[in-house]
Amino acid sequence: MRRLLGICLSAGLVLAGCAVQPPVPEQARLTAFASHQAQVRQLSSWSLAGRAAIRTAREGGSVAVHWQQLNERYRIDLIAPFGAGSVRLTGDARSVRLQTSRGESVVAASARNLLRRYMGYDVPVAALRYWLLGIPAPGPVARQRLDRYGRLAVLAQQGWRVEFQDYGRFSGVELPTALVLERGRMEVKLVIRDWDLSA
Repeated sequence: MRRLLGICLSAGLVLAGCAVQPPVPEQARLTAFASHQAQVRQLSSWSLAGRAAIRTAREGGSVAVHWQQLNERYRIDLIAPFGAGSVRLTGDARSVRLQTSRGESVVAASARNLLRRYMGYDVPVAALRYWLLGIPAPGPVARQRLDRYGRLAVLAQQGWRVEFQDYGRFSGVELPTALVLERGRMEVKLVIRDWDLSA
């Protein structure tokens, strides 16, 4: 009986030891992140499908999201549930067109301004293109933290805090599948169910 108890205790200690993962040196994580950024920045064409839940101080809602990127050109479809309407953004670095399911169409220089005007949400579309891929947008970074695998865990940029909650592997590339964006009293939760890197 004592021998059996000893074996059980030993096995428990071994399993407990396996559960505690040793820290990964910072330089190794930085090297992994640099490699990841180089890999992701080569993706000129991709698409994703997912869902976004948006909450502000006054209201909240959710939309299905379909984003297709082809070099500098993009198409973003935001589809509200229960036939409540949809918005399509098509554009590039110079201009963007917004079309609604009600037949409205307007062109402007900024997707962010159009979304704020027509949906009431101030979403940093230009930066989001990069954050969705798990890398910072061009420009200053206030703070970033990497996970043990050298992937972004937290990013502070352009006044936003972005938390990367989960990743998945798609065509050999690690890409975010769950993100939370926060600025002030606004929160955007994004869940990406599928990435297509051959779009």
